[in-house]
Order: sequence, then C-alpha cells, then structure tokens
Amino acid sequence: MNPANLLKSRAWLELSASWRRKGGDRLELWLPRNWPAEDSELRWRRVAAGGAVQQGAQRGLEGLAPAEEVIVWTPAAETLFLRARLPTRSAAKIVQALPFALEEQLIDPPERLHFAFAHEADGALAVAVTRRERMESWLAALAAAGLAPTQLAPVTLSVPLAERAWTLAFVDGEIVLRSGARTGLGGPAERRPPAWLHAALAEARNEAGAPERILLVDAPADLDSAAWRDALGLPLEAMRPADASVQPAPLDLLQQHYAPRARLAALKRAYIPAAALFAGWLFATLALDAIEWVRLSRAANAAEEEMRALLVKSFPETRAILDPAEQMRRGLEDLGAGSGIAAPGDMLFLLARAAPVIERESRVRAQGIEYAARALVIRLAASEADAESIARALRARSLDVEVQRVGGEARLRVRAVASPSGQGKS
Repeated sequence: MNPANLLKSRAWLELSASWRRKGGDRLELWLPRNWPAEDSELRWRRVAAGGAVQQGAQRGLEGLAPAEEVIVWTPAAETLFLRARLPTRSAAKIVQALPFALEEQLIDPPERLHFAFAHEADGALAVAVTRRERMESWLAALAAAGLAPTQLAPVTLSVPLAERAWTLAFVDGEIVLRSGARTGLGGPAERRPPAWLHAALAEARNEAGAPERILLVDAPADLDSAAWRDALGLPLEAMRPADASVQPAPLDLLQQHYAPRARLAALKRAYIPAAALFAGWLFATLALDAIEWVRLSRAANAAEEEMRALLVKSFPETRAILDPAEQMRRGLEDLGAGSGIAAPGDMLFLLARAAPVIERESRVRAQGIEYAARALVIRLAASEADAESIARALRARSLDVEVQRVGGEARLRVRAVASPSGQGKS
C-alpha cells in the first residue's frame, strides 16, 4: 500500500475510535467491494488493551489473530437505508412486519433480505437492508479465519457527519454519502457526480431537507471540484474525519439470527431472573403436589379403615379382612340371596349394585358412604371424568344417580329406579 493511501486510512481508522469499548483489545476491518468473491486488499487496525496501535492492509485474513472486540465495516453499496413507521415497539413484531412494510421499495424478494433496525427519536425506525447472501458470505469468511465480529455496520456510518451538511467520502474504490445519523448511500467511484447522488439531492430538495454544503473526505487529487460544484449546485469543502462535530451513530447489522454470541450471552443473562422465578414456581408446585398426595393418601387410608370397621360391624362373623370392599360386596350378595327379598331402596341392595362398579375403577377410592331417605351417598376421591364414568355404569344397572362435586371429591347419590311392580331384582 502506498504512503498516500496509508495517510488516508489513518484518518478513517482514528474516526472509528468512538466504537471502542474500554478494556480488552480491538480489531477493526474494512471489507472491500465484492469481497470475499474477489481477492481484494482489505485494511485492518488493531488496538491493544494498553493502547498500542497496529494497522495495515493485506489480501485475505491470514495472520489476523482474534480479539475481544471485532468491528467490521462493510461496503456502502451493499446496504440500503430506509425509514419505516410501525404501530408497535415489540422487536418480534417489527421483524415480522418490516418486510411487508417496505416491500414496495425493494427490488429483491423480502425473504432474501436481512432487515436490521434502530429506533429514531421521532418514533420512526431506521432500517438497514442487506442481502442475506452477502451477510452469510462475510460471516462465513470471517468464521473460517477464526474471527467472530461483535459489530458489523456499513462503512457509510463511519463517514464524518456535520450539521446542515452532507459528507462524501472516497474510500476503497467507493463513493460513500452520509446524509444523516443513520442514512446514506454508496456506489463505485466515478469521475463525475453519480446519478444516485443527483436523485438523493432532488428528493431532499422536494422535502425541504437539502444540505447547505457538501463536505469531501479523502477526495482524489484529480477530482474536478468546479465541475462537481456546478453539477450539484452546492459549495464543496474539503475536511478531515477529525473535523466532524457530530459523532457517527452506527446501526449494527448483527441482529436476529446474525446476533453474535456475546449478545446472545447477554440475552441469556437477562433471562436469569425469569428462570429463577420459574424454578421457584416449579419447586413450590412440586411441594404442594407432594403435600396434596400425602393428604389424599391419609384420606384413602382412613376410608379403608372405615370400610374395615363397617365390614366388621355389618358382618361380625368375618375372621380375616383381606379386601373389605370385595368382602362387603359378597356379604351383601349372600345376605340378599339368603333373605329371598329384593328391596330396591334398601341400603344392602344399593351397595350390592354399586360396589362391583366402583371396584372395577382402579383410579377411584371410596372415601365413605351414607344412607338416608332410601338413598345411598357414596363419597369418592375421583376426577370428574371418572365420577361420570361410574355414574353411567350405575345407571346401566337400573340405578338413578346424581353426581355432585364438593371440594376435591365426588359424591354419588344413588337411588333405585322405581319399577311398575314396586320391586327390583339384584
């Protein structure tokens, strides 16, 4: 690289110092047009943690060691700056809506484009649109060299910005226009003002936003300033990057799934409180479930003891109690068969009909029974679905059943269905 170009690059490198974070080393790269498809020379600058500076230019990325902070400036012509207004501040909704909101201003299909955005003071969105193919080729080439960029932005945003002025910079074979904090254009360098610059000025004049002057940065020595001034209709002033009174406000392209690991790590740290709350909620839920299980287990044991006592009271001759529900059912069947009388409304009749059905439901526990007014009330530890299933089975055995929910248990009120003869059979 010749000395003149090195002098020019030094001013650009010094301008980007505003991006530096305190602590750690930093590597900055300026990607040339059509890179990495073309083996073009790229500029780099490394600032050590102690402040020592190294800079140069080379073909390829070989020999460039990684750094804590890697800032990459991309070609201006590869990114289109637009503005949009959306009725939401949600980042997720903005990402979904931007392709549709800007579709009429784009040439490529939205699915092939990457939309990065930043909020403006007036509520609008500054949007940087870049082809996904270019984003992926840059990042893949950097990754192959072991470099993970922490910031990726168009070189447009590194151009000095001054009040009531636009800035034209001549860098790496491009003409770069900075027309606002997050607006600008770029294209191949030409000897005359390019058509896109005339179009941008015409649009600005129609909207009463035209600049009062044009600032030139690193203009080539053979630039015909008089011809440019006459063509643009504005005075031209030469300047250095250090003369800018307004610092650049970059719009980072590393958003959505292009976000660097550092940003994802920060996002994870932001979710740590939510994760802690979730863990606390899960622990409390498990503890409450365990307490409820113990309560229901005790209730089931009490119900079984009550069934045992009821069996012994009803059938004193019982010597060994193995399955109180089954033994009660058989005892009732034997009692009914021995008496020869089938009284549909009697307690024993209703128990003989209901016990086999309840016994078949393994998920159901009988909590207790009550008999009054020729109706048997059976309290069950059962879900609503299981209780309804038992009720349907009892109705199929010619019983009238009402289902009620009281607290955490189901209550079945069982009556015999009246028959024309006034009798039923078990």
